[in-house]
Amino acid sequence: RAQAAQPLLAMSNLQQVYPVDDQTPDARLEYAAAAERSLAKWMADNIDVESPEESDRRRKLVFQLTYIFLEWVRDVCLSKGWSEEEASQAGGLLHTSGSFKLAINEPGADIDVICVAPSSVTHEDFFRTLTPRLQSDRRVENLNAIETARVPIITFDFDGVNIDLQLATLPLKKVPPSLDITDDMILKGCSESSKDVLGGPRATIMIAKLIPGFDRGSNFRGLVRVLRKWCKKRGIYSNKAGFLGGININILSTLVCQMYPMATTSTLVRKFFFLFHRWNWQNPVLLCRPVEHTELTWPNWSSERDLMPIITPNYPTINSTYNVNKWTLKVMREEFVRGRQIVEQAAREAGLLEVSAESLPPDELEQAEATVMECWDRLVEPSDFPAVYERYLILNIQANTVDDYNSWKGYIESRLRLLVQHHRAPCLGQLPFSSIRAWPKEFDFRVQKGKPNRAAETVVVYEEEQDKNAAGKKGNEAAEESAKPENRVCGCYMIGLNVDKRRKRKLINLDGVLESWKKGLGVDVIGNPLPWVREGMTIDFDAYSFKELPDVVMEPLGGRSAASQIRRLSKRKQHEEEKEAALRDLERKKQEQEELEKEKAAAAEVGALEEARFGATSDEAMDEGAASLKRERDIDEDLDAQERKRARRDAGPEERDGVSLEVSVKEVAADGTVLEHPFRAQFPSCLAFHPRRGTPAAELLRSDGNGLVAGTSAAAGFGAGGWIMTSAAQAAFERVVENAAADGGAEETKATMAEEAMAEEARAEEARAEEARAEEAR
Repeated sequence: RAQAAQPLLAMSNLQQVYPVDDQTPDARLEYAAAAERSLAKWMADNIDVESPEESDRRRKLVFQLTYIFLEWVRDVCLSKGWSEEEASQAGGLLHTSGSFKLAINEPGADIDVICVAPSSVTHEDFFRTLTPRLQSDRRVENLNAIETARVPIITFDFDGVNIDLQLATLPLKKVPPSLDITDDMILKGCSESSKDVLGGPRATIMIAKLIPGFDRGSNFRGLVRVLRKWCKKRGIYSNKAGFLGGININILSTLVCQMYPMATTSTLVRKFFFLFHRWNWQNPVLLCRPVEHTELTWPNWSSERDLMPIITPNYPTINSTYNVNKWTLKVMREEFVRGRQIVEQAAREAGLLEVSAESLPPDELEQAEATVMECWDRLVEPSDFPAVYERYLILNIQANTVDDYNSWKGYIESRLRLLVQHHRAPCLGQLPFSSIRAWPKEFDFRVQKGKPNRAAETVVVYEEEQDKNAAGKKGNEAAEESAKPENRVCGCYMIGLNVDKRRKRKLINLDGVLESWKKGLGVDVIGNPLPWVREGMTIDFDAYSFKELPDVVMEPLGGRSAASQIRRLSKRKQHEEEKEAALRDLERKKQEQEELEKEKAAAAEVGALEEARFGATSDEAMDEGAASLKRERDIDEDLDAQERKRARRDAGPEERDGVSLEVSVKEVAADGTVLEHPFRAQFPSCLAFHPRRGTPAAELLRSDGNGLVAGTSAAAGFGAGGWIMTSAAQAAFERVVENAAADGGAEETKATMAEEAMAEEARAEEARAEEARAEEAR
């Protein structure tokens, strides 16, 4: 009992990351009651909820699966030499996750089932022995085993209910019924696959514990149902394609309930859009602070590359939206903004209705109620995806059998995001497109292109004689048996493309990207064919304009004429946005130009001051942008310095005068020009530099190979840097300057400085040589 209480205690100590915004009921708001009533009425008319009888039937099916699983574990243990008693005690657990576990599943939704087995059971047993056992059960249909998936899975219909079955093995000889999978220590010694499989039910259990008042009738379920309806209608419900999935919606809804624990369902919907339409996705969505374990090696999520991190609450934490790319994030942000505008309008309309309900005549009251309901209808109206893109890329897929098609379809859906965006391989995101959107839901037909600018035709292909009784029938009767929706073996996916006119320079060719992506289908990371790929699994591509799309894809929008009207409005809006963007760019460039002119004026003013300090006349003013190229100054003192330098070079190094200089930056004005050195007047003529503004210091400080720097011409000069002397030369220079000031002899100052500088340099050279000899001796 003490061990069982430990994980519960750990979960009770979990800290909520984001604070509670308001713990008081929002019934005090004048529109809250009306908004809640209108949303409840709308949900009753538009959202299907599973009946209690159907829920009971699905729970019983899970119990029946538990019996099949436990019998299978027992038989596996017996086949491996276990005794009857040991095999009966091996045990096992069956856990559900996701919507079924949280009791928010919709009619016809699948059930995620996780089998927890002891170490004696392997994945090979799971696919070699459990699969035939399920196939022999008359209640099982459409079984599909995917052994090579990252997380191996068996999918099938069990008495009409779709089941996703996964296996997790624990490093235990027995799995008792009382085992608590929320205890993080059960992951010790688990394989990567088992850890991932257990993450589903562990996350679901923690989400239920983190929802305020979940067991007391929380509005969490109502919020999730509205958001699911919204996501599916707007085409952003698919974790595989990089949009929101069930686990993502559950986590986001839990966060809203944590921050507004006393809010009604309508208020939670408003707060959801208010919160996430402006969310900074550099900050992850966290329900609780991650837990670290020194005994476990699984790392928590810490990636900074993810664009929309929604983190699971269980250890080890992972990003549940790692498939999101910049294109899907852009679409979801637009949908968040659109949703906020609509729900805020619904709240305002409900508030007006609440205030004026008693004074309105019956017909106006009915019209006001209809206005509120129309707002909720607009929230989930079909997406305008088929009408707003310039080009559409259609991918037709087909297989020979229904089972092969289901496997091929799921695989292609998971690879669509790599066609849109990939960081290592060619993808559509690398081409000059301003917008890319893959529709996550499959269309149940193939598209055959016809004449240019004419609507294409659709074709539906069925598996021949799929029905067992069809083989014994003839003619139209057999065709009707085969042509059932569940026997369809073809479909297509659509990707919308908008060209970026600023980046486009020539005709865009998609062949290279599509062929590169197609080569990666049906093979693993090293290029070996996947074992489940069958002959007849095909895919082909073609590009279509809006006029060439088949009429059937326009039906959710009200037909082709309604879609054309939406397209015209979209183009008009896009044109206005482009004009506004162009005006903003023009204004920005104008401001940048004005700032540049101000900087140039300031630089010219500083340059004029520098010209005055160097004795330049006003007519010698120059353009600051070409200071180092357009101006020259002839200075008599510098020419004299050049003459003296040539004389010393002819006389030999012992007759040279000068000082050793270090290349450094000193006394530079704000615009990069050189200020006047305080010792300029005391320099001998050979060092009396008269620099030119803007000239690099490297042009001035030219070494003669002995560390001495002679005077330079006016053409060299310097301006990007200054200079200082070595400590020895500086000391000699200061003594010479003092003597020169006392004696007043300029020529004597020159000679004395040269002698002192050379003497100091000789002493320094001797000291360096002595240090070198001592180092060599050591």
